[in-house]
Amino acid sequence: MLLVKHLKDLGLTDKEAKVYAALSEMGEATPQQLAIRAAINRATSYVILESLLKRGLVNSLIKQKKRHYAIESPAQIISLLEKQKSEIESRIHRAKIILPELAMLEKLTSKKADIKFFEGRASVELIQKDIARSNAKAIDEIYNLNMALEFFPLTQHDHRKTLYRRKIKTRSIIVFDSKISIPSAPKLWLEEKRYLPGDKFPLQAEAVFYNDKVALLSLKDNFTGLIIGNQAIVGGLKVMFELAWQGAEPYKIELSE
Repeated sequence: MLLVKHLKDLGLTDKEAKVYAALSEMGEATPQQLAIRAAINRATSYVILESLLKRGLVNSLIKQKKRHYAIESPAQIISLLEKQKSEIESRIHRAKIILPELAMLEKLTSKKADIKFFEGRASVELIQKDIARSNAKAIDEIYNLNMALEFFPLTQHDHRKTLYRRKIKTRSIIVFDSKISIPSAPKLWLEEKRYLPGDKFPLQAEAVFYNDKVALLSLKDNFTGLIIGNQAIVGGLKVMFELAWQGAEPYKIELSE
C-alpha cells in the first residue's frame, strides 16, 4: 500500500505504518479489529497502539466496555516530526559542546601516542590484567607499601601471585611509613628491594615498568591510571627510575619476611 510506504518514509516502523493506515481507513476500531485489518498479531497490535498513543498519533476511548482507537489529526505527524527535529538539534548542540573533550581523549588514546587513560577502581584491575598478560621477563616498580596494602590487600586471585608463579624477576623501590613498623610486602620471584622513607619521599602513586610500557596509577581520590607505550616517554621515565634505584641504596633495609 502506498500510504504505508509514505508513513515508513516519515519514520514509522512497518507495523506502526500498517496499523496507522488501517485505522485511518476504518476511522475507529478495537485492537482485535485492527489486528485483522493490518494482518498482524493481536498482542502486537496492543503494543503498536500504545506506541502510537504515546507519540500523540492516535487517541483512545471506551465504548460498550471496550477500548477503541482513532487517529488524531494528521497534522500530528508534522508536530511529531518537528519535536524529533528539535530533539536532534539539541543533541547536535550538546555534541558540539563536548566535541573538543572527545577530540582530546582521542589524542590521548590514539595508537600514535600509545597512551591509554583509565579512571576509577576498575582502572586498577585493567592495569593489573595488562601487566599479567604482558609475559614480561622482568618488572621494575616503585610504590607506597602502606597505601598499596591498604587499598589492595592480597587476595586469592591477586595479580602479584600470578607474577610469582611466572618467576618474573622484579626490582622494587618501596616507600614506607617510617613512623610505624614496616609490613611485609607481597612476595615476588627473585625480587630485589630497596626502601625509601615516606616522610622524605611522600609518594602517593605507583609506577610499573614492563616490556616497553609503563603503568602509572594515582592512589588518591578516584584512582586515575595511565598505560604508556610511547618509547621516548617510557625511556625517559625509566632513566628516572634508575636514578631513584641508585638513590634508594642508602636506605636499603633488611626485613624478616
